[in-house]
Amino acid sequence: MIAQALFTPAQQKLLGLLFVRVNEGFHLNEIMRLTGLGSASAQRELRRLHESGLITSERIGNVRRFWPNKESLVYPELSGLVQKTFGIVGVLSATLAPLRAQPQLAFVYGATAKGQDLPGSAIDLLLVGEEANYGDLLTRLAPAERTLRRKINPNLYTLADYRRRLREGQPFLLQVLQQPKLFVIGDESLLHALALPDSSMRTNDMPSVF
Repeated sequence: MIAQALFTPAQQKLLGLLFVRVNEGFHLNEIMRLTGLGSASAQRELRRLHESGLITSERIGNVRRFWPNKESLVYPELSGLVQKTFGIVGVLSATLAPLRAQPQLAFVYGATAKGQDLPGSAIDLLLVGEEANYGDLLTRLAPAERTLRRKINPNLYTLADYRRRLREGQPFLLQVLQQPKLFVIGDESLLHALALPDSSMRTNDMPSVF
């Protein structure tokens, strides 16, 4: 509902492409093919975004390619809004919704969360769930991969395993937790709460994130 209130369907398609695959750069024909927009609609929206300074462009060879303008004063806010509504976070949130009684925490990490992903690179996703099943998760993620046109690499932990790895100081997990994150389920406060021992905070006492 937020996306529909703020952006037209054409704008959602265009922003969803440019601000999700942020480092790729697309020319007009690619934008039309990937979004399904017609030539007039695509050119009109590109012109508006370009004139407002929200996107930038460069002529490479015989074509002009378009990117989000990371120098724009509102880039962080617009990028975050796109991600949370109809971008990566929005798509993953809708994908995981049927499993939300199981995953207690889910976030994107790595190059995607840093805004440094390369064309075609995978999306790294970490989840913590008491009863989540890896096979069910892969089945649920398949449609999201088709929508985002990106492979998704999930790392799924039970709560007990997550806490054990933290206690043991597993380098991979500690490194991930120190990096930027795009939260799909939960937030920083829940992230810290999940690290507490059972005696400090029972699973049933965790704050609701839905």
